Amino acid sequence: MRRASWEQKIRGWSLLLVTTIAVVLAGCPSCEDVPGDEGDAFVVLMDASPAGLDPRFATTDASAKLVGLLHEGLITMDTADGTMEYRLAKRIEQTSPTRYEIELRDDALFHDGTPVTADDVEYTFMTLDEVGSPFAGTGNRIEEFELFDDHHFAITITEPHAPFEVDLGMGILPRHICEGHDSCPGDPVGAGPFQFEKRDGELHVEFRRFENYFDGSPSIERLVFRVIRDDNARILALLGNTADLVQNAVSPLMMPVVEDAEGFEIQSSPSFGYSYLGLNLEHPILSDVKVRQALAHAIDREQIVEYKFRGTARHSTGILVPEHWAYEGDVEQFEYDPERARELLDEAGYTAGDGDYRFELEFKVSANNFRRSLAHLIAQQLGEVGIYVRVRAYEWGTFFADVQSRNFELTTLTWPSVLEPNLMRWIFHSDNVPGADARAAGANRGAYRNDEVDELLDRGKRETDREKRKKIYAEVQQILARELPYISLWHQDNVAVLREGTQGYYTTPNARYDSLRSVVPAPRPQ
Repeated sequence: MRRASWEQKIRGWSLLLVTTIAVVLAGCPSCEDVPGDEGDAFVVLMDASPAGLDPRFATTDASAKLVGLLHEGLITMDTADGTMEYRLAKRIEQTSPTRYEIELRDDALFHDGTPVTADDVEYTFMTLDEVGSPFAGTGNRIEEFELFDDHHFAITITEPHAPFEVDLGMGILPRHICEGHDSCPGDPVGAGPFQFEKRDGELHVEFRRFENYFDGSPSIERLVFRVIRDDNARILALLGNTADLVQNAVSPLMMPVVEDAEGFEIQSSPSFGYSYLGLNLEHPILSDVKVRQALAHAIDREQIVEYKFRGTARHSTGILVPEHWAYEGDVEQFEYDPERARELLDEAGYTAGDGDYRFELEFKVSANNFRRSLAHLIAQQLGEVGIYVRVRAYEWGTFFADVQSRNFELTTLTWPSVLEPNLMRWIFHSDNVPGADARAAGANRGAYRNDEVDELLDRGKRETDREKRKKIYAEVQQILARELPYISLWHQDNVAVLREGTQGYYTTPNARYDSLRSVVPAPRPQ
């Protein structure tokens, strides 16, 4: 029975692909936002609009991608292998557990031609709380900021904080423009490889190369980001020779359409992204760890990765990928075992008679077609062990607001960039359970509380010795894998579709666009 069911799904997906091809060739009546000819611009298609271009408020993935090209930080993690690289900083020396002496490079300019100085760095970090930045914790952690001259300064923090150097990746803003304002007036001005040109609503953002960028002016003269929310419309724009790059915005089920098209090449590489099933632990049923373990046993991740993702993802055991320095693989795992799932549900007291469901749950997801189809498949698998799951899809803003306010039972989301393990504190520490009046106060949206995990996470952020940190986070991962505040699903690969002949592009583990600074565009067919 199960094999036949999967064969039926495969035939259905094949039909979907054929239908998609027909839509692309015939034209799509719902594709009003397909871009026209952008001339000599290098065009990147995106599936979501950036909320803003100020690095102090760039909390969405779409915003962070663009902010990284406009605003340069002291360091960056947006590299080919996810390791730290100096940018505005020429040297960072940690002279004690709480003191950092920093030398700025002397050839960095803002887009208005003024030099980047230590005074700008001080302004950026020391006013985060004042302007209401969600990253205010970084500034509040600074006890003293000492200016020696335009290119030398020291930062003393209140207590040891292992990820502090990573926090220095925030884009530096020009004090002479932004001071005295909660948000910088006028067009965004940074020190990155591209400078702001214009923005037309939510669907079009245009940059141009910064000729005086300290690391050499990019080859791309005009860089256009077009937002196309409809999956079919994005495929149409790509195949219609109106775009040069699409990254992680083509459904895996539609990739055969692109693979069969001429004039494109596909890059795929492992990512540091992490997809999970989120649970509201204040729900009377989901608060039972046996129920959560049953859910984990009931989901066939391997089949989903094989058939839905066409192999462009891998099963995860926790928030960190195996390549990460703090990864711990010796954790409890819940392989697909529907019979064990049924036993756990029985033990939890949720039995079912013939034809009856044990209980019902609501599964909230975004309206994205692919994500919605994944939710329906997971709901079907949970139904096979006696759990009725009703999938509800919502427009992104409504959906995410509900998740932030814990107005959900089940949900699924992705952390796109898990580089620093201290992120686990933001997600799982009981101090970071958001409240009704402070939905952005933390990301522990499922209200997980464990005193031992809290203590370990506090130690992990203070410990600066990497090997000792690794042992601390190994314990955290083992507890999380056992208690399942999240049910780990998969790490999806980064997949970029490029115009054939494009040189110098590479995907980063956190799926940022850093390599556009070095890309040589391919000629667009006439």
